[in-house]
Amino acid sequence: MDTLAAISPGHAGLLIWFVWALIGLFEGLLASRVLGGRRILFMDIVVGVVAAVLGGILSTNFVGDTPVQLFLLSVLAAIFFSALVLWIVGAIFYKNEEEM
Repeated sequence: MDTLAAISPGHAGLLIWFVWALIGLFEGLLASRVLGGRRILFMDIVVGVVAAVLGGILSTNFVGDTPVQLFLLSVLAAIFFSALVLWIVGAIFYKNEEEM
């Protein structure tokens, strides 16, 4: 269990990756539900998961000292980075849908 949940600046365990992916999945579903319209649900989920995992990885490589601090900061980074990317993608696609 220690290796599954281990987190260090260069290494994240399987459970940490799963947490990041769940964050991205939740945010993708939330974005598609809130923005509605003709948005593609699958695109929101993929963008949310990729952005959350990328945010978590980048935060563990550049911020934090202890394993607990790395985990908490990586979760927060996954949440905020995924939300930011979904907001940008949503603004681009929503603007294009309005023009049609």
